[in-house]
Amino acid sequence: MDSLDGKVALVTGAGRGIGAGIALELATRGARIALMGRTQSTLEESAALIKARTTADVSVHPGNVTDEQSVEKVIDAVLRRHTRVDVLVNNAGIVDQAQFLDIALSGWTAVIATNLTGVFLMTQRVARRMRDTGGGSVVNIASIDAYGTDGPQASYTAAKAGVVGLTKAAATELAPIRVRVNSVSPGWVHTKMVEEFVPADAMKYMLGTFARVPMQRLVEIKEVARAVAFLASPESSAITGIDVPVDCGTLANLYVFETLPT
Repeated sequence: MDSLDGKVALVTGAGRGIGAGIALELATRGARIALMGRTQSTLEESAALIKARTTADVSVHPGNVTDEQSVEKVIDAVLRRHTRVDVLVNNAGIVDQAQFLDIALSGWTAVIATNLTGVFLMTQRVARRMRDTGGGSVVNIASIDAYGTDGPQASYTAAKAGVVGLTKAAATELAPIRVRVNSVSPGWVHTKMVEEFVPADAMKYMLGTFARVPMQRLVEIKEVARAVAFLASPESSAITGIDVPVDCGTLANLYVFETLPT
């Protein structure tokens, strides 16, 4: 569990849900943690949880991944506190639920800015610092929606597909400076956001017998976090440019046979 001992990990969107879970997992493996997000209070809550469960050094850095100046300000603050960044986890993301013909340009732009441009900005600016300290590991949080859609959220699907493509491009170009870049694509994950979004009867079904998913259940946050921790650590030293679905087998099943008339 000490595979990240002494490493400095910067996690975006770290105030709740998957981001908070990833930060906690990296902390349990010995990493020093820098939490980035838009809301100071949620970051402080995440930091308190990590400090209660680990002995990790944790710092909080409010910022916006879509704003170039904010990104630079946060990275500089992290470097002043921790002197380096060894691991970057790009988790920040938003969703705009809208039918394709009704998508507003403002909604489209906001999703692409946070979910894709933010990943580019953070990766580029952190990688410049990693180059000076011998390299590092970047893990982008994509989604199984990168491979197909499961609702009226075209901007989200497009952005996550872009993240998978960007991961491969960045991995190729950054390999010579010893910066590895990979992504993790969660399926339906058991989070408070999902509980709030899905009707109670549907949630009960998903927690019991989720027939569309081969393992018939939701993914747990810790399972996503463990995949991220592996890709962030030296244990995956020869792995770069790949996407790892953590989806209980959802993408493995095309779901054709099950829907045929009996």
